Amino acid sequence: MALAFAARALTRNWEETRAVAAEVVPDWPWIVLASAIVLLTHASLVQCWRALLEGWDSAPSYWTSVRIWTISNFGKYLPGKVWSILALKILAGREGVSGIAATSAAIMGTLVNIGAGFGIAAISGAGALDALNPSARGVAVVGAVLFLAGTAAIPWLLPRMVAWFVARRGLPPVQRHLAPSRLWTVTAVHALSWVGYGLAFLAFSKGITPQVTGNAAAFITVYTISYLAGYLFLPAPGGIGIREWALVTMLVSLRMCSLPEATVLALASRVWITILEITPGLIALLFTARDRSRPPSLTTP
Repeated sequence: MALAFAARALTRNWEETRAVAAEVVPDWPWIVLASAIVLLTHASLVQCWRALLEGWDSAPSYWTSVRIWTISNFGKYLPGKVWSILALKILAGREGVSGIAATSAAIMGTLVNIGAGFGIAAISGAGALDALNPSARGVAVVGAVLFLAGTAAIPWLLPRMVAWFVARRGLPPVQRHLAPSRLWTVTAVHALSWVGYGLAFLAFSKGITPQVTGNAAAFITVYTISYLAGYLFLPAPGGIGIREWALVTMLVSLRMCSLPEATVLALASRVWITILEITPGLIALLFTARDRSRPPSLTTP
C-alpha cells in the first residue's frame, strides 16, 4: 500500500520532481561529513555487539567483529529481517563464539536499538509529532516507556529466558550473564547512535537539498521514525519503499520542504545509505577471500 502510494505521488509530481533533481548540485563537504558520521556510528554499534558478546562469552577482536558485522548487514536486504541475525551467528561461530552468545547478542542488540529509537523519537520529536498526528506523540511516548521498563527488567528477565531456552534445547547451562551496567551502557550508545544518524541526515540534506529547513531535532525525528517504519515492516528488504514513504510524508507534513524536494531527498538518501551499508561488507568479503586464498606460511625449525 505504501509503495503504491509512493509510486502514485511520484507519477503525479514527476515533472516537478525531475526539475528539482536537475538542479541538484552535490555539496561534497557536507556529504563527506554525513558519511563520516554514519561510519563512526556503525563503528560504535560494532563495539556494542562485542560488549554484549563479552557478557556471555569471549568476543572476537574488534576488526574481526567489524568484518562479521559488515558482512551480516547484507542480510537486511532480504525479506524477513532475520537473516542478519543468522549471519552474525554463523560468522561468529566460525571465530569460536558460542551460538547462544552470538544469537543472544544479536537479538538483544536489535531489541535495544529499536527501543532506543522510539525513546529518541519521543524526546526529539515532542513538538513535531503533534503536528504530524495527534496520536503520534502518544505512541512514541508509550514506546519509550516500554523501552525503559524493558531495559530495567532485562537483567532480571534475560538469565531466566536463556536458562529456559538452553534447557529446552538440551544445551549446557550458561555460566555468565550480562551485568546491568554493561546493558545500560550499550543502551546509551544505541540511543546516541540514533542522534548520530539524524545529524548525518541533516548534513546530507544540506549537501543535496539545502532548501530543506528544520532544526536538528526535526531531522533526528524524521530519520529515526522513517528508519523504524522500514525496519519493522518485515516484508520489505532493507525497508525499501516504506522508509522513503515515511520520510517524504514526515518532511512534507512538518513543512520542512515541498513534496518534490522531499522525494528527491528520500531517493538520494536511499542510494547514499545503501552504499554506506554495502561497501564495508564488500571490502570485508574481499579481504576475507584474499586471506583464505593465501597458502599457509611455512616456518623453519
